[in-house]
Amino acid sequence: MSNEKKFSKKAADEAAPKHMAEAAPAPKKKKRKKKKAGPVKKTFTVIGTVLLTLILIVVISVSIIAAALTVYVMQFRENTPIDIDLDSLNLAYTTFIYGDDKDGNQVELAKISRGANRIPVSIDRIPQHVRDAFVYIEDERFYEHAGVDWKRTFGAFLNELTHGMLYGSKQGGSTITQQLIKNVSGDDEQTMDRKMREIFRAADLEKYRTKDEILDAYLNCVGMGGSCSGVQAAALKYFGKDVSELDLAEAACLAAIPKSPESLNPFANKEANRERQLLVLKAMYNNAAISKQQYDDAVNEELQFRDPNSEANSSEIQNWYIDMVIRDVTLDLMNLYGVEFDEASDMLYNGGYTIYTPIDIEMQEAIEAKYRDYSTFSNNVLSDPPQSAFICMDYTGNILAVAGGIGDKAGSNIFNRATMAKRQAGSSFKPIAGYAYSIENNLATWSSIYPDLPIEIPDENNPGQTRKWPTNYSSTGANNVWSGRSYFTFQALQRSLNTVSARLVQAAGPSNVFEFVMNRFQISTLTAYDADLSPMSVGALTQGVYLRELVASYQPFGNGGKYFAPTSYTYVLDPSGETILQHSYTPIQSISEESAYVMNKLMQQVIEGPNGTGKAAKLNNVPVVGKTGTSQEWRDNLFIGCTPDYVSGVWYGYDDNRTVKSGTYYNTAQLWKNIFGDIADAGERTEFPECETIKELYYCSNTGLIASGSCPTGNKGYYKSTNVPPICTKCGGSSASAANDESTSN
Repeated sequence: MSNEKKFSKKAADEAAPKHMAEAAPAPKKKKRKKKKAGPVKKTFTVIGTVLLTLILIVVISVSIIAAALTVYVMQFRENTPIDIDLDSLNLAYTTFIYGDDKDGNQVELAKISRGANRIPVSIDRIPQHVRDAFVYIEDERFYEHAGVDWKRTFGAFLNELTHGMLYGSKQGGSTITQQLIKNVSGDDEQTMDRKMREIFRAADLEKYRTKDEILDAYLNCVGMGGSCSGVQAAALKYFGKDVSELDLAEAACLAAIPKSPESLNPFANKEANRERQLLVLKAMYNNAAISKQQYDDAVNEELQFRDPNSEANSSEIQNWYIDMVIRDVTLDLMNLYGVEFDEASDMLYNGGYTIYTPIDIEMQEAIEAKYRDYSTFSNNVLSDPPQSAFICMDYTGNILAVAGGIGDKAGSNIFNRATMAKRQAGSSFKPIAGYAYSIENNLATWSSIYPDLPIEIPDENNPGQTRKWPTNYSSTGANNVWSGRSYFTFQALQRSLNTVSARLVQAAGPSNVFEFVMNRFQISTLTAYDADLSPMSVGALTQGVYLRELVASYQPFGNGGKYFAPTSYTYVLDPSGETILQHSYTPIQSISEESAYVMNKLMQQVIEGPNGTGKAAKLNNVPVVGKTGTSQEWRDNLFIGCTPDYVSGVWYGYDDNRTVKSGTYYNTAQLWKNIFGDIADAGERTEFPECETIKELYYCSNTGLIASGSCPTGNKGYYKSTNVPPICTKCGGSSASAANDESTSN
């Protein structure tokens, strides 16, 4: 087998062609050389790589930044308070004070505000053309956007980046809603955070408020130049008319102001305001809010502005009456809302209230003129003159005029001595205390007889002993001034005898008189320490008394016994027209009609009697009822006077309680006449009301009893029907005679 194989292999080898017997070596391939890239191609390759890398970096960076911004915005949105509540929007509105002139026409006395002069007005009272004027110049897509005008916002942003190249000037991006947010929130810092808060708040506000509600709030708070805010205040300031009366040209004039209130209001720059007014009209026309004819008419209208000086006058010092009204209403707001004085004051100045007063404008002006003239008080030139105060009211408590100090008024809301100073009343307190109590309770009559002698009271310095008290007034300052004589009631009051007043109070009981004065005459300054002889007899009160309250306490002597609380205002309205404060004219029957009549006649003797302390107050045409008063060492000097139309009083003294030297000023009765005599004498009524039940009877000048046919008389007395003395049966006997050196005929 193996030989056969060998043979076969050998035969095959021999049979093969010779040229195949030995194979030729394979040819070698020729290598191709690579071409080197040129410098240009290399450059483009590098640039492309770098650009692609940069694009990828930018894309990644933008994505990261966008994601971070998204997270930031979402977190910022969550932390942004949505606190704009138009229902409780606390805008500051101007408060107005009104009174009637002599013809009964209501006139504005004052307007008060802190910061903004703003007068509320509802949207339904604002004409459509006024609304359109503001909308189409401030926010022409107001009725289309949802609080933010993104087109305008991005436009403003791009214009800011290009430094005004896009629109040619600074372009605002805030909508009316955004402006409202800024105005009411006070959030106006120039930061991106503030702008974002504003955008979120605006978008949220529009979700639950109508466009009219937003526009209403905006038109009530938008800045209109100076302290003026809102369209109603602006209409009054610039044109002297209500916003409902504005025509198209006037509306455009006002709508031109908000972009830059201090430089575009017509009082500051009439030309600049005119230029923007034309832009407002053009915007209204372009938005089809007005016709071509309306546009042309408004462009050609010559505006009639209010005198700017009349606006300046409103910031002048307010008079004494306005000061009093502001304080009175503030105090009543404190009580109404249970707040402190400062908070109540802010409410008044910012609350947009309307206050109506009973002021007599002409009387107020006349009284203030008297108080600016030092010759009213003295014919001497004084280097250190005392101060003084005066107040007048009618017989229902309406305060008609007031003055709180002598000379030019130093400022507004300053100390008013007529309403704020507690001073001693002296003898002017006697009529409402011992005399009124004794007449009312039938303890004394017109002709009761009292000795001018002191009473015995405990001696504080010597326990267990007594001393004689009181002494009577003496112009020389002498002590122990007692005549020892007897006087009728009317004579004792006429002479202002302290001794008789003390006897009346002692007989009545000081605590009884105290309760009587406090409850019947509403003297608020009394303390428990005043329920004693000295305070009730001679007016030496612990705290003193307000002149206003003392004058008001004399009302019953001229109106049949009725006391009305004194008031400087009749009622107060809030911005919605609701009455929040109203003075009550419900009287207290302090004393009976008969008692009041007897007191009236007694006090006429102070002026009419030959020894009356108030003789200088006598007038020509009308009777005067009154009483003088002097405190210890002449620190306080008063006269309270009643005429058929008025109750009034004057006080003078030093603020630091120094003694007023004799002759410094006219006596108080004369001073009252200097200040008020001509006004009182021109009153409409010439007599006090009569009392039909009173008894006018002659009395015995010996006993003070009703005169019999044998009594020495000639003098008529006035007696209550419930307290007529018996007929005298003692004449010719040995009874002590009353002093009869002052007979009077009435």
